[in-house]
Amino acid sequence: MAIFKRADLKAWGLTDEQVEQVMTEGNRSLAANYTLNSDVQSKVDAAVNAAKPDPVDVTTTEEYKKLAEERDMLRAIGGDDFSGVKPKFRETVFGLLDRSDDAPAVADQLKTISEKYEEYFTPTEAPSEKPSFGGPTQGSAPSGKSGPSFNDTWGFPQKK
Repeated sequence: MAIFKRADLKAWGLTDEQVEQVMTEGNRSLAANYTLNSDVQSKVDAAVNAAKPDPVDVTTTEEYKKLAEERDMLRAIGGDDFSGVKPKFRETVFGLLDRSDDAPAVADQLKTISEKYEEYFTPTEAPSEKPSFGGPTQGSAPSGKSGPSFNDTWGFPQKK
């Protein structure tokens, strides 16, 4: 129903009684379908809260645990403890570590693993003998055959 102003109704030529009747009917129609904003807002808030999912703790999801384990592995194998492990075996050695709360220190575990899997670790002691390839390591550059040369044949430089 349209809302009218009294002045507009009088301008259309209605009498005061007719204007009063139209205004009363208009108010009665509005009152029948009228709801308070506060009532509507409370219903909207209740519907929104009902539609919200329960909050999820992302630290308990499998994806998070997998990423956290990979992050811990990358930090560990990049650290000083793993400097003696050959790079291609670092992930394998990390898999052999006991990572429980009451586990021994990583350095101690690496010592135990190095005894069992020597090929995963770089040797810590230098070999006692130096390898020898070719001639002796002291001396000068090789001189080659020494025999009569061009200079000796033609007399250059002249020997005194």
